[in-house]
Amino acid sequence: MDRHPKTRAEPPGPEVGREQGRGLLALDFDGVVCDALDECALITWLGEQTHDRALPGPGQLARVPEEFTARFRKVRDYARVLDHFLVAHHPEADAIGSQAEFDRLYASLPLSRVRRFVAAASAARDWFRESEPEFWLGLHTLYPGVSGLLRRAGVPVVIVTAKDEPSVRAILARHGLESAVAEVYGECAAKPEAVREACARRGVPLEAATFVDDNLTNVRRVSAAGVRARWALWGYQTPEHRAEAAQFGITGLELTGLAGLLLTH
Repeated sequence: MDRHPKTRAEPPGPEVGREQGRGLLALDFDGVVCDALDECALITWLGEQTHDRALPGPGQLARVPEEFTARFRKVRDYARVLDHFLVAHHPEADAIGSQAEFDRLYASLPLSRVRRFVAAASAARDWFRESEPEFWLGLHTLYPGVSGLLRRAGVPVVIVTAKDEPSVRAILARHGLESAVAEVYGECAAKPEAVREACARRGVPLEAATFVDDNLTNVRRVSAAGVRARWALWGYQTPEHRAEAAQFGITGLELTGLAGLLLTH
């Protein structure tokens, strides 16, 4: 169930005008800016299990079976949006060995079940974020060097992510990074369109923008739109994805190279 990027009709503010035309940095969130594997596994579990809100978050996390977390870790390597996390509940998920197999399992899920899952998982995430913020925020860890990059980027930074906007903004606020990010495109499956819009609103040519994502499909799609796209090797990926990247001449970006990314344009 694809989702569209959240768009905003208001005119660019002073910060946009000051940076107009200089460039733009568009980043995925989970797997690029932040590691949230346990949080994602927890809400995925609660997407199909009863959420006992009388039990505090740490107890909820302890209830998630280890084998389910391991299965979710495999599914996470192939997933692009929250909808895809439901595959972790599929009985054949442990046998997934390729992107095609993952896509087949996801396509076999009834749309009604996907919608129920997304609603329940989103509700669980909202509950933890709003009712147990310290627990929930503690499940998110910024990757080394990312906060410094956001603060020193020198160009507008936008987040283009499948995660919901309120969650992204809460995590950024936790680390004092609210002002370091110009805009958040949350629950976004159409990333090329989001990056195009972000560039257009700021007068930035597509070729002057840089996009970083750990999902190879997203990288290829945004690259095809004319944006310099880089594949983050510190996020979620598989040997199949690495072979595909080599086939299409896509060079991976190591975390250690992130800080100098804008200097190499």
